[in-house]
This record gives sequence, C-alpha cells and structure tokens, in this order.
Amino acid sequence: MNTTEKNTLFIQRFLKVSLMCILTLSAAFGCGGSSTDANPLNGRANDADQNSNETTEDTENKENPTETPIQENQEVLDAPESNTWTILVYVMGDTDLEEFALTDFIEMAKVPTSKNLNIVALFDRSDFYSEEGLLNIADFSDTKIFQVTNGTLNIIKDQMGELNLGNPETLADFISYGFSKFPAERNGLILWDHGAGWPGMGPDDGNDFDILDLQEISDGIEKGLENAGIDKLDLIGFDACLMGTFEVAMAMAEYAEVMVASQELEPGHGWDWESLEVLTSDSLVDAETLGLAIANDYKQHAIDNGTETEITLSVIDLSKMNAVENALSALELPLVSQSESLAPKLGVAQSKSLRLGKNPDPSIDAQMIDLGDLAAELGKAEPELIDLTNDLIGAIDELILGHVSGPATKSSTGLAIYFPELRSLSQEGYFYLEGISSWQNILMSYFQSQERIPEDEQARFLTEQYPPTYTLDAIDGLLISAQFDITAQDNLTEAVIYYGIPEPDGSILFLGEEPATIANDGSGLAEGFYDLTVLTMSDGVDTVYAYTQWYNDEDSGLAFLDIPLTYVPPQDSGAQEESYDVILSITIDTETSEILSEIYYSTDQTGQWGELVADPEGLIYPVFYLENADFSFEWIEINEVGLWADIPSLAYSFEYLDSGTAFVAELWVFDYGGNSDYVYVEDYIP
Repeated sequence: MNTTEKNTLFIQRFLKVSLMCILTLSAAFGCGGSSTDANPLNGRANDADQNSNETTEDTENKENPTETPIQENQEVLDAPESNTWTILVYVMGDTDLEEFALTDFIEMAKVPTSKNLNIVALFDRSDFYSEEGLLNIADFSDTKIFQVTNGTLNIIKDQMGELNLGNPETLADFISYGFSKFPAERNGLILWDHGAGWPGMGPDDGNDFDILDLQEISDGIEKGLENAGIDKLDLIGFDACLMGTFEVAMAMAEYAEVMVASQELEPGHGWDWESLEVLTSDSLVDAETLGLAIANDYKQHAIDNGTETEITLSVIDLSKMNAVENALSALELPLVSQSESLAPKLGVAQSKSLRLGKNPDPSIDAQMIDLGDLAAELGKAEPELIDLTNDLIGAIDELILGHVSGPATKSSTGLAIYFPELRSLSQEGYFYLEGISSWQNILMSYFQSQERIPEDEQARFLTEQYPPTYTLDAIDGLLISAQFDITAQDNLTEAVIYYGIPEPDGSILFLGEEPATIANDGSGLAEGFYDLTVLTMSDGVDTVYAYTQWYNDEDSGLAFLDIPLTYVPPQDSGAQEESYDVILSITIDTETSEILSEIYYSTDQTGQWGELVADPEGLIYPVFYLENADFSFEWIEINEVGLWADIPSLAYSFEYLDSGTAFVAELWVFDYGGNSDYVYVEDYIP
C-alpha cells in the first residue's frame, strides 16, 4: 500500500475525531420548506398569509356544501399571434410534497404578467397534508386548473372532482385543453412531484398511489399534443427527483426539443419558479435560454436555502440523443463480444463513478450513476476503449446545453443511467423499455459475466498463508491489514470496513461503515481503519446510537454522512403510510466542522424519491445492519424509544466506545460480481 493510501485512512480518523465535539452544532441552513425548519414552508407561509389577506374572493373553504362553488372564470389574456410562450404545469400535489407546491405557486405568482407568457397549472391537492389557502384561493382538496396572472390564481376550470393524476388520460386532457385554450408560438410542459427516473413519477396518494410510469408519460404527452395540433414541445421539464436520465431523455426526444431535469435527488423546494420571468422580459427567448435560466436560478435557490451540496440540474438538447445512443451502440459490440475480459473493467468503472439516489441499503438505492463519469472511468480502466468512450463523452458534451451541480456532485456530466450493481438488484420492467436496446444488451451481458467469474478469480483473502494483522490503540484506533488473492486483483471493485458490537446469540450489530483501501501496486494488501467511535443522535431528551455510512471528499473539503432511519408520523397526522424508509443526509465542512445541510429523503411504496417533510412530532428510529449468527444480513430497528423528527432539535456526536467494550471490525473486499470475503477483529476497546 502506498503512502497516499495509508494517509487517506488516517485523514479519515483525523476528520472524525475533529468533529466529535463540534457536531452537536445544529445545521445553519434552511431547506426551503425542508425539515430543518419547524415551519415546513421555511417562512414562506407568511407570503401566502399576506396574499390571502388581500383576496378579492371569499377565502373560506369552498368544500362547504352550504356555499356556492366558485364557477369557471373565462377571463383570460388574449394570446398574441407570435413570440409568445404557454407553460403548462402538471402539479401532482396530492402527496406529502403538497406544502412545497403551495410555495411554488407563490413563486409563479411573482412572475410579472405579460402578453408574452401564459402560465397554466393543473393542481391536485390532498385533503390532509395541508389546510392552507393558496394566494386568493381557499383550501381545497380536489383538482383545479388555474391561470397564474396578476399575482393571483384565476380559476379557469373548476368542479373537476378528484382527478387521478397518475392516469395518462388526465395528462393528455390537460395538455390538449391548455395548449388549445392558450395557443402560443412556443410551448412548455413541466411535471411536478416525486420522481424515480425510468420508473416514472408520482404518486397520486388519493388514487391508490397511482404513478405515471415512463410509458404513460409518453402516451399522455403524445395524445395531448396530437389533440392540440402541436408537433413537438419546445421544452419538457421535470421538477422532480432523478428524472435527468438517459432513459427519460430517450423517451422524451420524440416529443420535445429541450429537457430540463435533475440527475440527483431534489430538495423539497425544487425549482425557483420565478425563473419564468425571463419569458416576460424578452419575447424572443428560446427553449435553451429558458432552460439555462431555470438551471441557474435553481442553483441560486439551493444556495439561498442551504441545500446546494448535492444538487444537479441539466438542460438537454433532445435532438442530440440519437448521437448518445449511437455512441452506446458502438460500445455495445466490444462490451458484449469481449465480455469476459471487459466486464471486470466495466465493473471497476462503475464502482468509481458518481452514484445518484444512493442508500446504504442496496435494495432501496436508485442504482443509477452518471453516464459521462462512467465513460471516463471505463476509458481509464481499459485504454483500448478510449476512442469509443471519448466518443460517448463527446456526445454527452454536445447533448448537455448546460448543467449545474454542487460540491458533492461536481463530477456529474449531466446525464444519469440505470446501472444495477448486480442482477438481483435490477428490476425486470427495465428490460421492457423501448429504444434503449444497446444499453439493455450491455447490462445483460455484464450480469452474465458476473455469474461466470471463475472461483479462483473471485474476491478472497489468503488467511491461511498470510494471517491478517491489526494494531489497536486507544488514541490511534484500529488498523487492520490482510492479504487478498492477487489473481482477483483486476476483478476487485471495493473494500469496506464495518464495525459493531457482538451480541450474545452470535450476531453482530453493525454501527457503521467506511471505505477501506485496496492496494494497486501488486502487493495484494487491503487495509481498513476504525477510530473506535460511534455516532450518537440526540433530540435533547433521548440519545441513541445511529448507523452511519461515512465518506469524505478531500478535494471539496466536505464529509458526508448517510444515516438510515425509519420515520413514524404522529398517529393523528392522517399520513397515508404508517412508516417511511428515510435517509438523513448530512454534509459537513471538514475544515470548520460546520454542518452545512441536513435533509430527510424518503422512498415510498411506489419507489418514488423526494424530500420528506417530517412532522416535528413524528419519531425517527435508527436502522442498523445486522449480521445474524447464520451469516445472513438484514436491516433492523433496535430502539424502542424514538427521537423527535424535528431536525433543528437534533444534535450529533462521534463518541468513543467505553473502555472494555467488546467490539468487532470486519474488513471486506468485493469483486464486480458481488463475490466477497472478509477478515475480522474481535477485541475490547482499550
């Protein structure tokens, strides 16, 4: 192992120890409607209240059967014949993101009224996530269509009932209605909700959690445009998580010129909708200019809300998608025909590429990576492919008109792709998608190669010939070294050290994991370091251990902690689910030890991702990785007492385990086929 690799291990120790006494600081940021503020709208509710006080209509609940429902208001702006835009916004707000939708409508209403622009939104609300009025409109729980103008919402279609926004017919009808009623020279459609990439977006909670899968999105757009007599959208946008993917862009290329979407999870505040103002100041703004304005304002919006660490947003020229597909097709030939020799290179490249929508539990992980980053890493791993990987990188560069990123996503190139680490983690439905056969063939060939790795080339330690060694010191921590079989060197992708507490029944409750190192100098040495600490979380009343996946980026000076949790809403909250799988994502400045951001992200039963708006009176329970006595693994909760889910009340500290505490540390190596081996230390804290 070279000096740089060994220094990396001790740098990790220094960073964690330096944070131990300082992590009790609360996060100094607001999440724009995030869970860091007791008010989920991060103060913006005051804007809504102020606007509500200036209403010109009755703002009492129109659901009251004793009152006359608001009728459709047909007073709309006359659409000029040229140099105009109509932006349709499909807001799937019947979900736990409803309160963020209210903020986004307030932002839309700040866009100056102009003859150049029509903003028309279909908004489906929930009957329990929020009871707030919206600008000049009282609370409602059904579906309405608004024109946003003069700082207010002009109801242009009411009495629609509870529509299912997970139904492609609803999307098609809205597109047809909106573009027919507000004809313009240029047209944009933006879909709003949770997102999951190729599986689609949604759900509509009030309609059995129905989602719009990718095919349904395509079908709805195709039918709606046909009925409106429009050949193609100028811009398609997704204000949702994980939609900036190769698969989504390929599907949308038939229906739009430019796409705006995020590769990564989006903070709850999403886009800054005031960016539409660019369409009011210059009647000649094209889709590229609009997309770039949205992206740039999104980044500033995230900076203002302290959520910029892991953001991405791309502006994609969909006319260039065929070039990306052709570049993948050119790679398909060698990657499939020479799979036995090239699959290990592809696996190594995957392991080094930027992961998106990640989770310590691989069954919840989105299994997506940055495509350009993958191409670059593959070219490094196999120089004979460099011309083909450079062609793919070049095609992506041409495709991406512009994109923004944060410190943790600085290696992003603008386009993600689905790349499950193992066949067992892939979803069968992916291979029924149309138009992406080259990548599907590459994946299938890769999976087959994973399953054919010869036994003597699989990840394993040579413990009989070279027993593992370790040093243990109260100050310097644990350093464990072991010799792996050098014949597996080219197949290895990752080393990890797990640490935890042995249980009386022979199981091990792991408390965390950190990257370890694999020497690439032919020595066959793997090393892992553990500083003998465990993360504790406190809400000011109770303190518990928490599992953490820790890694740091020396270039950016940031450390990242992902903490798996179960969130349980208050019983009287009316939440649709009894519990949620949640990741608490924390970013720390390693120089100052300041917590830069804390965000809950969750996945629902449909696989959709989004920021979780946690009720401060809800409870969070840490989830731990358990190795059972029979060597099976599972994620479990162990604490009977939960912490309050209110992020501002949470404090964190890396605490040394008590002297004399029994502990276990396991150093694992993995190959690209998922084969693994480990060595372990069982000892007592000095």
